[in-house]
Amino acid sequence: MIEILPFIAAPAVACLILSITMAYFGLHVLKREIIFIDLSMAQLAALGTTLAFAWDIPLDSPKSQFFSLSLIIAGAVFFSFVRFLIPKVPQEAVIGIIYVVSSALAILAVDQTPHGAEHIKELLNGSILWISWVGVLKLTGICFLVGVFHWIFQNRFQQISNHYREKLSKEQISWDFLFYLSLGLIVVVSVKSAGIFLIFSFLIIPATCGLIFSNVFFNQWIIGATVGALGSVLGITLSTILDLPTGSTLVAVLGMLFLISLSISQIRKN
Repeated sequence: MIEILPFIAAPAVACLILSITMAYFGLHVLKREIIFIDLSMAQLAALGTTLAFAWDIPLDSPKSQFFSLSLIIAGAVFFSFVRFLIPKVPQEAVIGIIYVVSSALAILAVDQTPHGAEHIKELLNGSILWISWVGVLKLTGICFLVGVFHWIFQNRFQQISNHYREKLSKEQISWDFLFYLSLGLIVVVSVKSAGIFLIFSFLIIPATCGLIFSNVFFNQWIIGATVGALGSVLGITLSTILDLPTGSTLVAVLGMLFLISLSISQIRKN
């Protein structure tokens, strides 16, 4: 067990950072009832990476990051305005449309390229086990900056999330944009390593566990971050020892922790 520690150290730290950060965003997403926004934003970032792949641009290059960031910004602007332009249409429907269209465009972009299917599979499942310490530092820096920003304006974001369906105002457009953009920045730097499925799992599953056990936002965040961290350590360890796909193992372990949390909550009621 000790001999694998150097091998899993970087991915474990990356997953811990994602657990803490995504648990916070997940709580806001659940309160706003925009559950699949992360999938849609992650797919937009993946589309940017796929376009770079199709044009033989190195995936870790600034050009590739620029493609993903440009699509994330466009998505943030679109999601911010569309809620006010067509209020009768549920936002989840629009989010789903963007997700499926961007997924289709990604498939079309790599349809005629060598190893296109492998590229799409890697974007879905990720390769978190191979993240470098440089990648961890980049992820840490972005999460820190986003965290400071949300800490400064925590009351504003909290107020909007608590009353998201009750009232609409043009002032919220800019705050929604900042929320989507800050979430999107984290997605851009993590989607290649973590993959779309794992990012979505980190966003929703730990936050849901937090909601199960507490009604206080801070407590929900701590519980969610703890669940994500525990799932990360268990998932990475199991995938390494049993030689299983890391992303899928992490998602499965997080799902198991959700079922355990649900069972504990029902036992406590009885």
